[in-house]
Amino acid sequence: MMAWIDTLAGAAHRAGFAWQARREVARLRRAGGEAALTLAGAIEAALGDEADAAAAAWMRRIEALRAALQASDAEVSFCDYGAGTRRLAPGGAASFREVTRRVRAVCRSSAPPHEARVLFHLVRRFAPARCLELGTCLGVSAAYQAAALALNGRGRLVTLEGGAALARLAERHLEGLGLRNVEVVTGRFAETLPGVLAAHGPFGYVFIDGHHDPAALRAYVHGLTPHLADEAVLVFDDLFWTTGMRRAWRAVAADAGIGTTADLLAFGVCLYRRAA
Repeated sequence: MMAWIDTLAGAAHRAGFAWQARREVARLRRAGGEAALTLAGAIEAALGDEADAAAAAWMRRIEALRAALQASDAEVSFCDYGAGTRRLAPGGAASFREVTRRVRAVCRSSAPPHEARVLFHLVRRFAPARCLELGTCLGVSAAYQAAALALNGRGRLVTLEGGAALARLAERHLEGLGLRNVEVVTGRFAETLPGVLAAHGPFGYVFIDGHHDPAALRAYVHGLTPHLADEAVLVFDDLFWTTGMRRAWRAVAADAGIGTTADLLAFGVCLYRRAA
């Protein structure tokens, strides 16, 4: 029964995404301008599943990895720093509990194929040199982005993961795919992000897919802004996690530095341009 429910939910999610994505492509094309048209082209390519032979080969390999993970009964234990796991310890200090999950269950939180293709085509078309991901999980979305960088012939991805066991699995998966243009950094974002920003910025592309909390999202964007390239792509996932996440996304999208946006329901894209 659960498999049928998951299948129906996945189909509904894909249908909603496709409907909204087509609306956004039409809006972006009406708006015109190089950045809007590039963004529209990336979304359209993902919708049409456009890929040359080399890109298609990468996607097949990554989806084979996803299929193996979705079938895995192996268990992984890690400290989950994401929304929904934080508790307040005596005195108000934040504490986080250790969780044990089957790999197949953890894999459900990876970007689904239709969203992962958007990430791939964004990286391909905007061709950033320095990329950042918050929330590695098992490395599926990182693989899509790193594969796009490999096909671009330039660029590197730094991806942050709070759970040490998940980070080790992601490293193993990325190495197995032959993707060596990725660095996995382990630890709480609050502890690792400042050093990563100082050492690896400025970033032309950032994918935020972790710690699904409105205040955290706004804080990350505020902290990221000084470390962005003059033009950068910002991608946000799980905007339906809470109503607060949607409000936080709208606030970010309304920022003066954001010129073009695409609202893909649970998935949002902003094009940032630094003021002269």
